[in-house]
Amino acid sequence: MTDLLRDRLARREWTVTVEAVTPSPHDAAARARIVALADAVEDDRRIAAVTLTDRTTALDADPVAFAPAVLTRTASPPLVHLAGKARDTRTFAAALDGCAALGIGSLLLTGGDPVPGRPPGLDALDMLRAARARVPDIVPLAVLALPRAVRGAVSWERAVAKREAGAEAFIAQVSWDLAEREIVAEWQTRLTAPIVGAVIPLTRGRLAFLAAHHIVGIDVPAALRARASAEDPEAALRRLALDMVLLRRLGYVGAHVSGIVTPSLLRRVLDEAVRLDETLGHGWRDVWREATGIA
Repeated sequence: MTDLLRDRLARREWTVTVEAVTPSPHDAAARARIVALADAVEDDRRIAAVTLTDRTTALDADPVAFAPAVLTRTASPPLVHLAGKARDTRTFAAALDGCAALGIGSLLLTGGDPVPGRPPGLDALDMLRAARARVPDIVPLAVLALPRAVRGAVSWERAVAKREAGAEAFIAQVSWDLAEREIVAEWQTRLTAPIVGAVIPLTRGRLAFLAAHHIVGIDVPAALRARASAEDPEAALRRLALDMVLLRRLGYVGAHVSGIVTPSLLRRVLDEAVRLDETLGHGWRDVWREATGIA
């Protein structure tokens, strides 16, 4: 099985990954939705991989255990996310071995928030080093989380450290700060590594999810929060398509789409992004700013 994500990252070719929150093994309905998504994207060559998140909402939601259900449905292996939260070196090594046995070609490695009552988890740098040593044939990706420090040394030094620890590509955290997006796009040359930008449809429901789960690095500007709270879902989908155009025109190698697992909605967003990319002129930044409500 050809790993489309791995190949496209190596060629710096525009591509899309679609994130799915790995369901608990007890949630049959959620598992069926992700399997249906995998079925639906198999023939859409714009999508290189379904990303299976690691224990986003429950510690028993294991992407390695769920990956075989997706592998049998897609033309390319999923991107498996492994988080350091509530893991030790032994359990992380077991997860790496499981991915290698399945033929997974790419891993997204992150530290993760602490879990009450559990020992501190693994740091992303340690995970990258361990993955490079234990499964050298698997391409490791790392997250660039960009809160306020993007213009200072902290974020850049952390990015360099992840690159030196073995990260071959990066996924930049969601941001609606155009200056941040431009700066990080330029990091690709300095890091000599491709960067995919994360995007999400910002609806009232998504705002509630972000507030409940406190995802590190995602900060919704007040003006955009007010607009998203008042808009219908159609406006959120168009803004998502505009975000993908923004990433492509700034030079990112792709988009990491979260928050959409309905195949028909995903196709509409991808089609709209293509249409906008073909029709928007030099004032595309102004169109994006208007859609976000950010001056």
